[in-house]
Amino acid sequence: MELFFRKLHRWLGLLMALQIIAWMSSGLYFAIFPIETIRGEHLVTDPAALNTSGMENLISPAVAWSAVSDLMSEGNTLKELSLYESIGQTWYRISGDSNDKVFTRLVNAHTGGVMKFIDEATAVRIATEALNVQGNVNSVEMITEESKGSEYRGRSLPLWRVSFSEPEFLNLYIDGWTGEVVARRTTRWRIFDFFWMLHIMDFDDRDDFNTSLLQVAAALGLLVALSGLVFWTMTTSLFRSRKSKHA
Repeated sequence: MELFFRKLHRWLGLLMALQIIAWMSSGLYFAIFPIETIRGEHLVTDPAALNTSGMENLISPAVAWSAVSDLMSEGNTLKELSLYESIGQTWYRISGDSNDKVFTRLVNAHTGGVMKFIDEATAVRIATEALNVQGNVNSVEMITEESKGSEYRGRSLPLWRVSFSEPEFLNLYIDGWTGEVVARRTTRWRIFDFFWMLHIMDFDDRDDFNTSLLQVAAALGLLVALSGLVFWTMTTSLFRSRKSKHA
């Protein structure tokens, strides 16, 4: 029996060695760096507080929704409506779906005008003003297509990506319809994302931690630990038994 557990522990340990190293190294990285710094929250200012002055002159929510609905196709459904401060103005932030496609638009809360899709210059201005440190813009790109495992996965397209050489090779992703910063990505986040991929063993989307591969690997990893514990207990008991006989 001792020989069986010794071989089981040895071969399972060899089989799982790389994945166990990946789990331990990724877990160490997650533990060292606070999630706030990984997300780049320390580089970007908080959204502007809502300006409450002049609230009595706002158009009604119904007028704001009508302005958006008229621009969309038929079959629109309102999901959420709130007040929002952006680019020095007050807006109604309206989310809904049109023919099962989710959309978000901003309506000027004073004039009723719907914000048009922002241009490159506006995206750069929003990204630069969002920083709370000095930044150097390296490139600007409009993203219109989904990409598996991308930095912007899970965000609605189209987006503007404003890339900075400083600070921390930061990429800010700006919603083209609302001007909101919807994602912040730094070198530290990219390392985190790589380790996260290894940790959950989802090498495509990097979001699914219920894959069969992970379940099998976790079960084998548990067997490595349990077989090692059983083997250690057996060898310790055997050592004590032999020692007592020679006492």
